[in-house]
Amino acid sequence: MQMKTFLGGAAAGALLVGAIWAILVGLTPEPSVPSSLRDTRSNKGVLDLICELQLDLDGQLALGITGAEPNRMSMAQIDFGKSSGWYQGRIAISENRAGNLSVQGNRLVVSRPAMFQRFGVMISREEFVVDRSTGAFTQTLSTQDGRNIVLIKGSCAQVHKPPF
Repeated sequence: MQMKTFLGGAAAGALLVGAIWAILVGLTPEPSVPSSLRDTRSNKGVLDLICELQLDLDGQLALGITGAEPNRMSMAQIDFGKSSGWYQGRIAISENRAGNLSVQGNRLVVSRPAMFQRFGVMISREEFVVDRSTGAFTQTLSTQDGRNIVLIKGSCAQVHKPPF
């Protein structure tokens, strides 16, 4: 008799815990989508971003970059009206030479042709991508010998300016 009561109580407890867990999971926003980028799908106006960026180890090795670079915070901007974008940094598509914007679903792709030598290779194209569904940032350099090297990775969030 005591065993039936115990098993009944354990089953009821398990059902209660399962129900509470289901409710909490259902009410929690999707964690992989930064709340600040959820509402940027209108493709209008200017999207100001703050990004935490770091050198990608594989890209660093591919280009022979030595020395540790600390993670850094950088501003980025996507201007849907001008179909352009830029971000700050030493190896960047800068504000004064913005790249061309291409919207590919959730991916905002900013690129520009290039023709300069850095790290002992000829760079033929620069590109960065911000994925609005995850906030992920990736910068890729294309070299004249046909390689596409991911150099910088990170994550971005939208900057909300105060109304004053």
